[in-house]
Amino acid sequence: MKTDLVVGIDLGTTNSAVAHINEFGRPEVLANSAGKKITPSVVQIRADGSVLIGEEAKLEMALEKENTAHFFKRDMGASVRYEYHGRQYTPVDLSAAVLKQLKLDAETALGLEVRRAVITVPAYFHDGPRVATRQAGELAGLDVVQIINEPTAAALTYGLKQLDREELVMVYDLGGGTFDITLVHVSPDSMDVIATDGNHHLGGKDWDDRLLEYLCAEFERKHDINPLDDPYMFQELLLRAEEAKKGLSMRASTVVPINCQGRMDRIEVTRAQFESLTADLLAQTETLMNKVLAETSHDYSQVASVLMVGGSTRMPACQELVRRVTGKAPNTTINPDECVALGAAIQGAQYADEGAGLVYKPASHATSGNGLLRMRPVQDVMSHSMGMIAIAADGERYLNSILIPKNQPIPSSEVRPYKVRTREGANNNTSVYVTQGEGDQLGNCSFVGKYVINGIAHDRKEAVLNISYEYDRSGVVSVSATEKKSGRPLTVKKEPVPDDMSWIFKSPKEMAKVTHKVVYLTIDVSGSMCGGPLNEAIKAIDKFVVGSDLAHTSIGLITFADGPRLVVEATQNVRKLTEGAASLFGGGGTTEPLSFVYEQLKNQTGPRYCVVLTDGQWCGQDRAIDIAKKMHHDGIEVITIGFGSADSAFLRRIATSDQSALMIGSGEVGAAFENIAQELVESNGEPLTPSFLGLFRKR
Repeated sequence: MKTDLVVGIDLGTTNSAVAHINEFGRPEVLANSAGKKITPSVVQIRADGSVLIGEEAKLEMALEKENTAHFFKRDMGASVRYEYHGRQYTPVDLSAAVLKQLKLDAETALGLEVRRAVITVPAYFHDGPRVATRQAGELAGLDVVQIINEPTAAALTYGLKQLDREELVMVYDLGGGTFDITLVHVSPDSMDVIATDGNHHLGGKDWDDRLLEYLCAEFERKHDINPLDDPYMFQELLLRAEEAKKGLSMRASTVVPINCQGRMDRIEVTRAQFESLTADLLAQTETLMNKVLAETSHDYSQVASVLMVGGSTRMPACQELVRRVTGKAPNTTINPDECVALGAAIQGAQYADEGAGLVYKPASHATSGNGLLRMRPVQDVMSHSMGMIAIAADGERYLNSILIPKNQPIPSSEVRPYKVRTREGANNNTSVYVTQGEGDQLGNCSFVGKYVINGIAHDRKEAVLNISYEYDRSGVVSVSATEKKSGRPLTVKKEPVPDDMSWIFKSPKEMAKVTHKVVYLTIDVSGSMCGGPLNEAIKAIDKFVVGSDLAHTSIGLITFADGPRLVVEATQNVRKLTEGAASLFGGGGTTEPLSFVYEQLKNQTGPRYCVVLTDGQWCGQDRAIDIAKKMHHDGIEVITIGFGSADSAFLRRIATSDQSALMIGSGEVGAAFENIAQELVESNGEPLTPSFLGLFRKR
């Protein structure tokens, strides 16, 4: 038995397919029991609980509407139940039925047991549908070794033909129920996804529905009868609308016969009418195309090819859109119905049995077992930022604090400290809520889960945890935690998000437990900082962000040379901070920044800190000293870090105390910033300087 066989499965909204690598080292879609390579994702439930899958179930939909499920992929990950013959089914149950049939068909075609699979999902699926897809695979008797994004799988298939050159490819993937747009860099040695976006509630079905509505409206206008009022007509008309859509891809017009309540008519539809009815749907795909390019600072002149994926891209309007927007002919060199399954099989071939388990072997130009299939390592991204629910700096609201930005390569993880008050002799625990979404507003986010961390040891101060947030290779979220002092791993249990999350729109009650801090990192970028010193400063900023408890800390970034510049206003968004740090540039003189920093901090509540990094002499020192005194009086702690030709006596005068004015070597900037972040985590608004200085001297 071929124990390392991993098939690729395209679990589609309307159609599904399964593929493998054949004896010639080429990806191949396997035929189902009806001799066809495509299996409709339709499940008919019979009275005895048995199921009918695929083409036969689809053909009987008109007669068995009440007992037939389709388009359930759109509900993956949602708390949805369908009832057939008095029994309840979830989207996972129905998807598992399709997967079980694909598994059986593959085993029949290959004469081998199929146990492992790579399954594809829309790139825009968040964590819930990805987890549900894996559960469906397991329920079908499959070990799901990886979930891979559909556009990435399609690009893998395309990449088989592009082994000798480098190019930027846009994948335009319009399936039956979902739309993705993905930018991929393909080279002879690798395949790197740059960015992806999409809408998993936009697909060919929406075009079908528009045509169905038009046909029914026309019939009602002429006969005063709405076919949709007849429950037995809906499925039949939906199938006819789908066929009419396909016909309009080949002809300028088509005729749809309708026989309802004894009235017979033939409704003509032209391609121009159809395109007018669905123009807004097509416009949504264009908007997402432009968005992906804008977010990655690319333009259409850099795109070598636009790969058309998904059966719905056969519509002439889609191809004309690509021509108009990109100035290039759409690339239709691969089969839009089969390429996703083929790419999943290619990805599956990069796994091999080693000892006790299956191992991913992403070596450049790896080969299949017979050496005929050349493969590239694939670097994918996640389409949603991962964050957590945090408290805003003003203590009056909850917000989304982004930890792992969207379009960051996966697998990816971030570790953040988190402070918890404990009680002696108690089973101390805490909870974090993980989010997926962009921006600060929680109303625009989905909630991945409530992660309960148990077994936290009592600490006379607040206990500090290191919490790790991770996207695995499949884009699935996981959370783990350790105690910071001991390194002891803690038990983390994922619980469902409560039905009532209205509390996120109220003022936080946790402010009584943990104060919120605001820190401005104030970085000298004058001419003497150019080159190595500025690079060290950028790295130090990143270390400070990584070491900070962003649930209870806002960080801002100010630079100064000839004058101060607000690079990032105080935020709990990692993406804004890392992008701000990466944008720093040097040049000019050195003018005091404290008056500007004071303006940012004077109206903030809670503990406030200004951390200054400089390597030279300042203009306006007297003014800086006066402003520093005002900051000290108002409770704003000033910590100065100097190196190079910095004036140590002046830095002591503007710092809160002598102990908070440090002179260091240029190679120690990162360590200093790390230690300040650690002290901020462990303090609750007390002055940092004594313990901070001690920590620094120990390094």
